[in-house]
Parts: sequence; C-alpha cells; structure tokens
Amino acid sequence: MEVVTFRLANYETPLWAVENFSAGRYNTADAGFTQYLSLHPLTPWAELLRNEDRRSSERVALMRYPLWAIRAQIAAEPLELTFDNAGDFGLAPGDLVGDDHAACRAFADVLRSEGTEAFTAPSAALPGTTNLVVLEPRVMTAWNQMPLDETDWPGSIASQDGRCPDGLWDHVHYRAASTKHAALDAWERHEAFRFEEPEVPDGPY
Repeated sequence: MEVVTFRLANYETPLWAVENFSAGRYNTADAGFTQYLSLHPLTPWAELLRNEDRRSSERVALMRYPLWAIRAQIAAEPLELTFDNAGDFGLAPGDLVGDDHAACRAFADVLRSEGTEAFTAPSAALPGTTNLVVLEPRVMTAWNQMPLDETDWPGSIASQDGRCPDGLWDHVHYRAASTKHAALDAWERHEAFRFEEPEVPDGPY
C-alpha cells in the first residue's frame, strides 16, 4: 500500500538510512532505524513546536523549515496502535501520548524483534492526528521515479523555507501540560474527538 506522509527535516533528506542519532518516542539513540512520518500536513509543525517548547507567535515566527511530502510504500497494512488496543500490547492508553517514552520504546523494540515494518499511533503533539512509524531504513528518490527496491520511497520537498501556520500552537499538547491530551481525554469520557484545523488568516502571507 502507498500513503502520502509529511515530515519537517532540516537535512538533505527527511529519511534515515542509518540508525537514529537521537532518541524518540519509539526509539533509543543509535539503536534501530525509525522513520517518524505524519499523516496530516500540520502534525509535523505541531511535533516541532512541542519538541522545542515554542508556545507564542513571537517564538514560532522565528522558525523556517523545509516541509517534505513522502510517498510511503508499505508492504502490508501497518499495525494500528490506538487508545482502544494499547492494553493488548502491554501499554496504558496514556503511554501513547505521555512524556515518559520508556514503555513505547520497549513496545517498538518488540516489534523490531518480530520483523514488523510499520505501525500507526496517535500524535502526542497534535491531538486527533496520526503518525506513521517505520522501523526500517529508507532512502528518498524523486517523486515520479520508479523505486529500485523496497528501501526507496518517492518524495519531494514541498516548502523550502516554510513557516508554521498561525494559531497552530493553540492546538498543541506540550510536555508537562497542565491539561490532558485532548484526544485521550475525550476517549476516557467515551466521546469522539476530531482535530479542527485553525482558520487561515486574512491578509498577505
């Protein structure tokens, strides 16, 4: 299957062909290949705001990042990790969006040992959106190029010096937040939750 995904990356390529240098929710540093991709184009911005703790228009306005679109090609339907089924994998629902990543890293290590290629999981940064996590090395080729093998994924830079859309920071769930992750909170109350995109402001861009 093929799905269009999005990532912010200030490198020559947004994909990892070597083990990740730094730790993430589903990997420890220098231990396993992990591609973090988003299924919504605003999620990468939210992830960046959360990681750098940027919470105001003044701080966000300083950022300029390339946005990439990647045609992720998965051999089989990825495992879907949700608040509903987290317990089936030894996780608490809150682990999927919490500040402590230990349980999620242990979960991903089990998947790697079993040869699982990819899974989807809720975004901790932007409630109501989903990330695709791929546990194998990948390299990017041109958007319209035919991949030579399974490691090649077509992609393209979509914005060279893009900036975060206004108001997105109001939707981000930051670390050490005083309120619950909105999607988790709705799930615990047996209510549906849908991410509502911020309105595009009037005026020049």
